Amino acid sequence: MKKDLKTFITENRAAFDHGTPPKELWQRIASELDQKGTPQGKAPIRKIWLIQVLKVAAVTFLIGVAGITVYFYGRKQAYEDYSQINPTLAAEQKNYAQLVTQKKDSIAFIAASNPALYGEFSAVLNQMEANYETLKRELTESPNKQLTLEAMIRNLRAQIEVLGQQLEILDYINDTKNQAKDEQI
Repeated sequence: MKKDLKTFITENRAAFDHGTPPKELWQRIASELDQKGTPQGKAPIRKIWLIQVLKVAAVTFLIGVAGITVYFYGRKQAYEDYSQINPTLAAEQKNYAQLVTQKKDSIAFIAASNPALYGEFSAVLNQMEANYETLKRELTESPNKQLTLEAMIRNLRAQIEVLGQQLEILDYINDTKNQAKDEQI
C-alpha cells in the first residue's frame, strides 16, 4: 500500500503542483479567525490548563492516600508481625504474652476477696505494662529491632516473675485464712 501511494504521488506530481489554492482563501481564513474573537480562543486553553491542573491534583491525592495507607499499615505490621524480625523470638514473645495474660486472670480471680492487695499488685503491673507498650512503640523506629524485641521479652519475663510472686502471696494468704477457719471449727 505504501508503494502504491508513493507511485500514485510520483505519477500525479504535476497535477498536485498545478492545484494551488486561491489567494483570497488565506484572507478569508484570517478574517473568520478575527470574527470569532480571542475570548473563545482563550477559553479552550483555560479549560485545558484547568484539566491538567485537576489531573495533577488527582494523581497527587491518590499517591498521598496510598503513601499514608502504606505508612500506617507498615507501622502496624512492624510490631504486630514479629516473625519478620526473628521467628524464634516472635514465638517466644507470643508464649510469654499468653502466660502473662493467664497469670493476670488467675490473680484477678484469686484476689477478688482482697481488693486492696489486688490494687497494689495492679499498680506494679501497670508500670511494667507501660514499659512494655513503650518498647512496642519504639520497635517501629528502632535501628536494631531484634534487640528491642529481646527487651520486650525480658519485660514479659519480669512480668511473669512478678505475677508468680503475687500468686504465691495470694495462695499463702488464702491458705492462712483457710487454716484459721479450720482452727475455729
